[in-house]
Amino acid sequence: MVGQTAVAQAAPRKSHVARGIVFAALGGICWGFSGTCAQLMTSELGVPVTWITCVRLLLGALIFLVACLFKNWRSLRAVLRDKRSLLRIAAFSMFGVLLTQISYLSSISYTNAGTGTVLERLGLVVIMFIVCVRVRRWPKPRELFGLVFALGGTFLIATKGNIGALAIPAEGLMWGVVSAFALAAYTLIPGKALAKWGSFIVTGLAMLLGGTVATVFIQPWNIPVHVTPDLVGVMAAMVLIGTFAAYLFYLQGITDAGPVRAGLVGCVEPVSATVISAVWLGTPVTPVDVVGIAMIVVMVLLVTQREEAPAKGEGGLDGSPDDLPPFEGRASLLGYYRVRPAVHDDFVRFQQVLEDGHEALDELGIEEKGAKKYPSERRVMRAIDWGTAYVVTIPERGGSEDEDAEGERIIGVFAVDPRGDAAYARSSGAHWLTESPDPPGGEASYAALHWVCVASEARRRGVGMFILGEAERIAKAAGKRSLRCDVYEGNGPMRALLVEYGFSPCGSIVLGDRLGRERRRDVFERIW
Repeated sequence: MVGQTAVAQAAPRKSHVARGIVFAALGGICWGFSGTCAQLMTSELGVPVTWITCVRLLLGALIFLVACLFKNWRSLRAVLRDKRSLLRIAAFSMFGVLLTQISYLSSISYTNAGTGTVLERLGLVVIMFIVCVRVRRWPKPRELFGLVFALGGTFLIATKGNIGALAIPAEGLMWGVVSAFALAAYTLIPGKALAKWGSFIVTGLAMLLGGTVATVFIQPWNIPVHVTPDLVGVMAAMVLIGTFAAYLFYLQGITDAGPVRAGLVGCVEPVSATVISAVWLGTPVTPVDVVGIAMIVVMVLLVTQREEAPAKGEGGLDGSPDDLPPFEGRASLLGYYRVRPAVHDDFVRFQQVLEDGHEALDELGIEEKGAKKYPSERRVMRAIDWGTAYVVTIPERGGSEDEDAEGERIIGVFAVDPRGDAAYARSSGAHWLTESPDPPGGEASYAALHWVCVASEARRRGVGMFILGEAERIAKAAGKRSLRCDVYEGNGPMRALLVEYGFSPCGSIVLGDRLGRERRRDVFERIW
């Protein structure tokens, strides 16, 4: 058992749901517009895909990172010191951002904006199977039906119903399939980095790295491209509207309407790409194309739609990877897990989750000494009063009076104290990474993490890692240099989680209380 902090994130307000739906739709339309710009540049202006990729990524990175400098420059500076996040961002950049750009634009260059976007959306099927394997479950009926619609729609688009021949170039189909796998990487790789640093920072750095690598190898200055006012205007529109504005609108849609509604409304992208391409560029659309596109859209709705949440008290975890839609939109954290400071009304549930933690320790063979288990009710209430106790929640539907009402369910608890832990000053044996005056001799330069507990039904779903990421972010916001915690020697799962996240073992200490009782703990510290 250990503890930690995080930034409170409010659930979407019902009064803003309509506005969120509008913004999410605008985001999808902007992405569809981006595909049409790519089609115009490749087919009518004769610009190679590789040149577009380099220029778009570098310009997009510039806009995102400049926005980050004005919005949260401290986090941008801090992420550059986080080696684990940088490695994940690098993988996201190469296999997600760069590969998606090249394959998607290449597919469009051989086909058209609508067809390329629809083929890219087949990545939802790839994601569905990866998620099913990862959480060890079979696809649900709606997901299997989605697969049937996906394959049927792709067949119609690729052959126009003629089983003996391709109606689109083989290269276009090949790049479309590659873009589908790239979309899966784009969605699944950056999760932890996004949870820790946010979409703008991660996306900006990934675009910068991908654009730099592409520029070094492709050398766009050696590609004969006639830069005309038309090309400048289309590229500017693609970057400003089809990239930056799309993110702004879509993220605002998530904030106002919630991730599920925003994810579903964002599925307007393939339709918007097809319509804009037909109206603006005169791309022919046959009835068979319409049927194929409709089948793909149905697949998107089936794969991204959540089943009804179980009623309270009936078990199950609304918001777990078992229940979440496998795809929740372009690389942005649509997290169902939220953190807020605990309030007095949370006390009973807080204690219940702590009791789950005690039972988990019993299962590990760890015997907690003393008649009263740690922490005491008094200490929990004091932490709530001081604002150092936090709860992790997931959205949950309300009762029958209002089926659209959204509540929350507490699935994890923890505490973080920016003043440090006075018990560490009374202990010996630790080799901390930072040296600082411990309380009460002076203000600690570290924050102390305590009571990290996850409800039994929510385990093995990334909640613990989510807590660690949020705790680090709060400790940084409090101006601390590091985060310290202690765990039972036999608590292997927690030790492994801390090491995986990036905490360093700092030895073993003996903690004593005022009654002379001693407890041995392994201590860890995460420095930045």
